[in-house]
Amino acid sequence: MLKSTLSLRPLRGAVMAVSLLALAPVAGAAPRLAPRALAPKPTGRELPAKTFVERLVVKFHEGSHVRLRDDGLRVLASERGTAERELLSGLRLDDARVEADVAEVAALLERAPRIGSLTRLIQAEEAALDASKLSGEAKGGQQLADLNLYFEVPLLPGTTAENVVELVEALNRVQSVEAAYAQPPAEPAMVNFGMEEGLRTLLSAADIAPATPLYQANQGYLNAAPAGINATYAWTQTGGRGNNVKFVDIEGGWRTTHEDFPTFFRVGGTQFNDLGWRNHGTAVLGEIIGANNGYGVTGIASAATAGVEAIGAQSAASAITNAAGALGAGGIILVELHAQGPADGTACTCNTGQCNYIAMEYWQAEYDAVRNATANGVIVIEAAGNGSANLDAAAYGGRFNPATRDSGAILVGASTATTRVPMCWTNFGARVNVHAWGESVVTTGYGDRFGRTYGEDQYYTSTFSGTSSASPIVVGAAVSAQGVARANGRLLTSVQMRGLLRNNGTAQAADTRQIGPLPDLAKALPKVISGNY
Repeated sequence: MLKSTLSLRPLRGAVMAVSLLALAPVAGAAPRLAPRALAPKPTGRELPAKTFVERLVVKFHEGSHVRLRDDGLRVLASERGTAERELLSGLRLDDARVEADVAEVAALLERAPRIGSLTRLIQAEEAALDASKLSGEAKGGQQLADLNLYFEVPLLPGTTAENVVELVEALNRVQSVEAAYAQPPAEPAMVNFGMEEGLRTLLSAADIAPATPLYQANQGYLNAAPAGINATYAWTQTGGRGNNVKFVDIEGGWRTTHEDFPTFFRVGGTQFNDLGWRNHGTAVLGEIIGANNGYGVTGIASAATAGVEAIGAQSAASAITNAAGALGAGGIILVELHAQGPADGTACTCNTGQCNYIAMEYWQAEYDAVRNATANGVIVIEAAGNGSANLDAAAYGGRFNPATRDSGAILVGASTATTRVPMCWTNFGARVNVHAWGESVVTTGYGDRFGRTYGEDQYYTSTFSGTSSASPIVVGAAVSAQGVARANGRLLTSVQMRGLLRNNGTAQAADTRQIGPLPDLAKALPKVISGNY
């Protein structure tokens, strides 16, 4: 049994707010910031025992100023600012205690079934993360996490939650540790992802003849409400095709050379060399930026500037942070991932291979990365996940309670293509803000509609599905709205965009599972133009 030298038990109960500035401000000090939302320390037993996990994540308390130096954890006490020192005092932590705790954490992590060395979780320059934290706090008036305090160790393939539960418990007993947890791998939020074995023959993309048909008439999500989001109306408005707006898609792979795609302003991260991941990413992008060129599909925001950020060699939290840095205020991030979460007790009668897969902001690092991005003016849109899960359930410990832990992101559920009834497998709850089509989406990728014998650069599909197909529709609406806002001398924040899309849509079908409305750009854009949003 792993044991800690400390007896402090993990915190339990509902989500709580923790102040970074525990002491009263002195005269002339900056105004007190609203407290940061922080979930209870994990127990290590939240995930089903047999869940595969790929990394151990450790975050030290704010103010500890722990950094990675010479491949080891170091306490840089001399670099602490006034606010950090005040926080440590409020937590009853001193230099000696933090030093001892860091040594204990290092020793515990050496006992993990690991395949690599300890690294920083967020792959961005320390100074850039410091600057982002300060600017986000100044803009939003709310305390943000120091993302430099997150560290990870990669775990051996095949490691399960039960293999490291005692280690997680021991790490969380360390007083200077804010949270430690084992994280499962993220997957695309597509129904039956990885089951398209019939499409796995790699073909040459050099010759893309014959001419590709135009499929715009088959993209029903472009049409007028109630079936679609009224993209065709948006195209009549200045900026309505997403002009002068950048967005970044976060997942694992794309066919960036597809015939229907523009040049990308950013291709970041390391992609998985896997046709399933590429098809998924390609399908996502086609809904948003399929070129307005008279063939193939037409994206909702075909004039937007697209980028991608891959998770093949970094965490989703790191990818979110790097994408936000590349975008700046007014840009839009799409998180096209979900992962295995706790079992919430909701019946899972369909798409059983993804039962209890949930949105990525459940994990504290991803939440903090999203919160830092939205505080800096970046709009973040996340797939809610395909796990048939009630995100209001007690199993999630309040992590999806918007009243106490709001990242500022827009979470997207999925409905049928014709009735707006929630799909059998969609996640739902108060935190799910809007929805879009979760089935029968015509877009790029896969080749089941066209291109199977011509190569990936000419693949098109009629069957893209999941909160993965729904989320790009919402992103397209958001990019369109931001393009109109820019044309009128404005920029919408993530929270403003969330309210705009949620308050100006077509209601979901009556159902106990809340997934929010389907955005309607014919209702939303006049409010953007008037500034009354």
